Amino acid sequence: MTASSHAAALSPDERDRYIVERLRDAGGPLSGEALAAELGVSRVALWKRVASLRAWGYGIGSSRRGYELVSDDGLAGWELDAPGPVVLFDTVGSTMDEARALAEAGAPSGATALALGQRSGRARAGGAWDSPAGGLYLSTALRSALPPSHAGALALEAAAATLRALESAGAGGLSYSWPGELRRGGEKVGGALVEAYGDVAAAEYYVVGVGLSVAPGLLAGGTAAKRASVASAIVRELVAWCAAPLLDPGRWDRLLPPPGRRMTVVLWNGERRAFEPVGFDRRGDLYGADGTSLSMGEYCSHSVEG
Repeated sequence: MTASSHAAALSPDERDRYIVERLRDAGGPLSGEALAAELGVSRVALWKRVASLRAWGYGIGSSRRGYELVSDDGLAGWELDAPGPVVLFDTVGSTMDEARALAEAGAPSGATALALGQRSGRARAGGAWDSPAGGLYLSTALRSALPPSHAGALALEAAAATLRALESAGAGGLSYSWPGELRRGGEKVGGALVEAYGDVAAAEYYVVGVGLSVAPGLLAGGTAAKRASVASAIVRELVAWCAAPLLDPGRWDRLLPPPGRRMTVVLWNGERRAFEPVGFDRRGDLYGADGTSLSMGEYCSHSVEG
C-alpha cells in the first residue's frame, strides 16, 4: 500500500493526526495540494479539517506556499495521556457539568472533560468564573474513599498538582492563594474547585475543576509548554492520590500564605473573624495562630490585613 492510499484509508480523527504530524515533520510550509493528494481528499475537504484543528488550538497558518504549523499547542485525543476517558470541547458551558455527567453515567475515576473555553464557568459557592477562549479548562471525576469532611485536602492536592505540572512544563513563578486561586504576581490566572456528590458520610464521587485563563505556553514565557501535557499530568496525579489519599499536611506547605499574613474572614453565617494562618491540618483545613481552624466549606470571603 502506498503512503497516499494508506492515508486515504484513515478515519477522520486519524486524518487530523496525520495532518498535524506531517506539518510537524515539514518544519515549514507544506503544499495544500500535495497534502490533499496524500490524504485522498479535495482541497476543500482539507481546508475544513484544518479549520477544525485550528478550533482545537493548533496554530496552522496558510499562505501561497501552503500550510504551516506556527504554534503547536492543540488539544486532541491522541495528545492526551490520561488514565480515564476524555471528552474534548472547543467551547462548552462548564466542564464541571460535563465531568459530572460522565460520573453519573458510570465512568471510572479520571474521566475528564477538557475545553479551550467555557461559556458558564463557575467558581466556588456558585460564583462565575471568567473562562476566555485560549486557556485550559479541565474537570475530572474522581472516585475515592476520602470522606467529604476531608474535601479540603483534595482541593489542596489539586492546587499543588497544577503548580507541579506547570513547573514541569516550564511555567514556574506562580503562587497559590487560599482557598482556590492561582496567581502570577498580583494577577489571577487560574484556580481549582472541588465538588462532592453523595451523602455526608461518603462521597459517591468528586469533581475537581482546574481552570487556567492563560495557556501554559504563555505562562512559561512563550515556550512549548503544551496544554495536553499539563492536563494529563494533573489528572494522572489526582487519580493516583484519590486511590490512596495521603493526608500529610507537609505536602501542602508551599500553599500557605506568607508568614505573618493576617486576614479578616467572613464565615457562612456572616460572622467576621480575625485570622492569622500558620498551617494546614490533615483535613485540609487552614489553622491559625490562635489554635482555631477554618475549612473551605465555611469560608465565604476575606480581606488581607498584613
